[in-house]
Amino acid sequence: FVCFAVISLCYIIIGITSTISSRSLTNGKQNMDVKDRNQKMNRKIAIVILTDFSCWVPFFVTCGLHTLGVIDASPWYALFSIVVLPINSVINPVLYDTVITNTVMKALGII
Repeated sequence: FVCFAVISLCYIIIGITSTISSRSLTNGKQNMDVKDRNQKMNRKIAIVILTDFSCWVPFFVTCGLHTLGVIDASPWYALFSIVVLPINSVINPVLYDTVITNTVMKALGII
């Protein structure tokens, strides 16, 4: 869980730093192109954090409950390692690729 928190914090810092940098480049003026790019990047950062959260938190909860003896999660470990966690590994590169992301968002009617 600590790793997820650190990675999320780093993504948030990247978003804040980019926004501050963009403002300094435009001398504090509202440039709509820069603002749109920052909004798209911040949206992408939020989606990456959300997908990481969605894939990893159930695993952490299951492991925690197993460690505490609440459930026997032995059969679940295979499901997580073969299905759920690789989905996250597949999703991340797709999210980082602007062309694929824009195509999927247009298809879903988000953009």
